Amino acid sequence: MPRDNARPDAGKPDRPSPGDIFAPIPLDLLPGADEPEERTRPSLLRRFTAFLKLLFIGDAGHEQQPSSTLGERLKEGSRRMAASGQRMSKKELFAALDAPLNGLSPDDIQYAGEVDAAMSRRPTFSARALSVAVALLFAVLLVWAAVASLDEVTHAEGSVVGSRRTQSISNLEGGILRAILVNEGDIVEKGQIIAQLENVMAESSYRDALYKLVEHRLAILRLEAMLEDAEPQFPSNIAEFLNLLLGETPDDQLATRTAQIIEDQRNTWKAQSSKFQSEIAVLESQVAQRQQEAAEQQARKTQLESSLALETEQRNTAKRLLDRNNYSRMDYLGLEQKVTQTEGEIAMLAAAIPKTQAMLEEARLRINSRKAEEQLTISQEINKRRTELASVRETLTAGGDRVTRTEVRSPVRGSIKQILINTVGGVVKPGEAIMDIVPMDETLLVEARVRPQDVAFLRPGQPVMIKVSAYDFSIYGGLAGKLESISADTIEDKKGDFYYLVKVRTRETTIRHNDEVLPIIPGMLVMADIIIGKKTVLDYILKPVMKAKQNAMRER
Repeated sequence: MPRDNARPDAGKPDRPSPGDIFAPIPLDLLPGADEPEERTRPSLLRRFTAFLKLLFIGDAGHEQQPSSTLGERLKEGSRRMAASGQRMSKKELFAALDAPLNGLSPDDIQYAGEVDAAMSRRPTFSARALSVAVALLFAVLLVWAAVASLDEVTHAEGSVVGSRRTQSISNLEGGILRAILVNEGDIVEKGQIIAQLENVMAESSYRDALYKLVEHRLAILRLEAMLEDAEPQFPSNIAEFLNLLLGETPDDQLATRTAQIIEDQRNTWKAQSSKFQSEIAVLESQVAQRQQEAAEQQARKTQLESSLALETEQRNTAKRLLDRNNYSRMDYLGLEQKVTQTEGEIAMLAAAIPKTQAMLEEARLRINSRKAEEQLTISQEINKRRTELASVRETLTAGGDRVTRTEVRSPVRGSIKQILINTVGGVVKPGEAIMDIVPMDETLLVEARVRPQDVAFLRPGQPVMIKVSAYDFSIYGGLAGKLESISADTIEDKKGDFYYLVKVRTRETTIRHNDEVLPIIPGMLVMADIIIGKKTVLDYILKPVMKAKQNAMRER
């Protein structure tokens, strides 16, 4: 209904109500009523623009151009239509809304529709600033989405395993279990003694080899001194001698036995030297005897030769006297016989002297021969001792290994998984497993399962982030690693599911958090995030659109 009667006489006229505006209006009073029908309907763009103005501007007004009479015409038309009982059709309403309202006066704005009134007003500075800020924010977000990249990962579940499989600890020779020095779950270092065995035969053989080694070395010292015809210089510092010989500090039992061996070798040297000197003395006495015999024979020969000269002169003198008949023939024959006898003795001595000289040389040769024989015997014994020394060293090495193996040591750094023999004093068979150790290396090996549909972009060498389920990743973080290998084919588990087995090598074996070292042991469950590439945020946003585009406009 019209509100004319309710309007006060003084002051600014009231704004028409929606009923006044949309009441039947004479078509001749509406602007644009005589225009073509296609121009009488408000365009969608114009409606949307008016809506934005209402949104950002509200009822705030601005300075307007000179007013038209649209408000008065709307008011008069509303009254006339109310009096005649007619109503405005939809076409007429659109024509009224589509009438140009630019430059409405404040009075006209009171009677105009909200859409046209909003379109006639200019936006405020705050509205324009807000619009620009929204546009800039949208542009910045768009640029960030196009530039910022996110890791594209493939998830794989698995567990930590030792890079080397579980080590079964055993003893080659076996023996009696003396002690177990570790417990299940303990972390042991490489070379640490974890069990002790008793092997009496191995220890006895090793100690005998030690004694033989010391004996052969001291015997060689004795023989070398005898070879040089000198007194052997046995070591005075037994501990130093054994340390040089064995490369380790000896025990008291070995030192005591070594002192006894030194005394035995000294006595042996004395006995052998005395025997040899006695033999040489006998041979030298024989040489002296032959020398004396040769000297006596030579002296006897010299004497007989002097006597022969006198006897020969006497015989010759007697011969001259006999020729003159001044000498007895019997006396002459006696002198002749005497000369002949002396010559015979001289001849015999001349023949005996070379024999005596030969016997003297023979005696001297026997001395040299005995000395040479002694030298040869000593040299042969030295060689024999050296050969036996080398053999004993090998035996000692093997025996030492057997004795060393009675102290069972961990071959790797790892964790005691299971102790298989716990009975102290029980018999351990040769080669029987005593306990199992899970190795803990400088790096960890993770085995994880990857679904067949996720394996296409996996390559060895790709970076991996290992998240250990035992430690909250958001608090403690994870371990960086590298994809090491991918199985050549799928593997079927007990449930019938297929997967690829991948192996990841980590850079560290522990997680550090606030100076606290958190150990990671084999068997822990992990989630491996394999980084296969990078994508921008815009790629992720447009991915559904691109999928829809690829699948659009297709007919089955």
